[in-house]
Amino acid sequence: MSFLLFDKQLMSAFFLVRLFLTMNPAVMAEELFSDAHNLPWNVANQNNGLINKSSLDKNLEMIDQIDNIQLKVKLLNDLSLSYYKIGEVEQAKEILAQSLSFAENFDEQELKITAIIEIANYYYKIGQNKQALNVLDQAIPFINTLDNKLIQGQLLLNAAFQYETMQQEKKAALFLSQSQTLTAKASQPSPEFPFKETPSQFKMGVTGNVASFRDTTGFLGVDIDYGKQWTKQDIRFDGNLYFGYDSSRSVNNYRPGGLMTAVYRRHFDEDWNFFVDFFSSVNEDLYSARNDDEDLTIITGLWLGAGLNLWRGKSNNEFLDFQLGVGPRYEYDYVNFKQRKNEASPTLGIIFLGRGFSVGKAKINHTFAFLPALDELDDLVLTSNTELSYPITERWSFVSRLFLRHRSDKVLEENPDLNMFFSTGLEYSF
Repeated sequence: MSFLLFDKQLMSAFFLVRLFLTMNPAVMAEELFSDAHNLPWNVANQNNGLINKSSLDKNLEMIDQIDNIQLKVKLLNDLSLSYYKIGEVEQAKEILAQSLSFAENFDEQELKITAIIEIANYYYKIGQNKQALNVLDQAIPFINTLDNKLIQGQLLLNAAFQYETMQQEKKAALFLSQSQTLTAKASQPSPEFPFKETPSQFKMGVTGNVASFRDTTGFLGVDIDYGKQWTKQDIRFDGNLYFGYDSSRSVNNYRPGGLMTAVYRRHFDEDWNFFVDFFSSVNEDLYSARNDDEDLTIITGLWLGAGLNLWRGKSNNEFLDFQLGVGPRYEYDYVNFKQRKNEASPTLGIIFLGRGFSVGKAKINHTFAFLPALDELDDLVLTSNTELSYPITERWSFVSRLFLRHRSDKVLEENPDLNMFFSTGLEYSF
């Protein structure tokens, strides 16, 4: 008789939850989670073991019918603990594994992280200490990808408490310290001029590159990025050094080369700055006249002028500047054992320099330059350099670059006007 009464109570509770979800689609997940603790199996578990495996199995079948995934995860967690208390350890582990698979597919990143940390706690409650630690470790890379530093700090604090519960004192102390640092930074307002000095940022990676010219070529390169922000000035360097292979050459298929850019800015206030832009390319088929065995191509430019800030994000590492300047552009082309070009031209630099644009988890840096020669109006160079960085872990990122260049003054008429350079690979942040 008591079991019949128990089943009726359980059915009523679930019908009320389903009805409530239907009438209130915007209900907060935490309110649903708190209601879950009042479901009948918790009450029965406190009444001298009235619950048994058969009734828990029925509860599991009913949970499978729930459409709200957030509520389902919470109920599965509680149910796993009930199975554990009657000695069904393997069943409890299977249910938590199912709950984890649901949590990992949450669209909202913060909710996903919170659910994973909670599931790790339940693994610990059922005596699966090693699995609990593994699941908790999975939450850390997700936390590190969040843009909101305050939320990132709060979730690291939650993880630190769980590590402490699992008697992982070193990890608890580490993430507690990181949480305090992030929370302190998030509490500070966006920096005003003069800017806050930040540590140097150095990144290095290995890339595979492809260029399109008269023939397709392949490269294996090393990508180097460096940046430093002082209170009134900053500098950024971006370089790609490589060994290239070109199928069109019969004698010297492998050649070294490089592509380097650098920018220095001296800020007068939040809006205006003096800039120096530097660009150099050696043996880069983007700029070469041909791909023959002994060809050598060098293009180097230096522009000085005034820059105007058009947009700035939360820090001076996120910005879009309009730059207007002048400077020399040196070009050297040696083709088929003959010097074809060796001259420096005064050029005008109209440049849009952007850093730190956010697209989801990814960061985009982009530079567009319009560079006409002042002594020859028909000598025009257009460049577009786009770099996308997608974080994989706290230190490692997947990085891709697309560089496009239009050169109106071709050394040989049969060469294309528009050339492309693409690289992709992994980058490590020191």
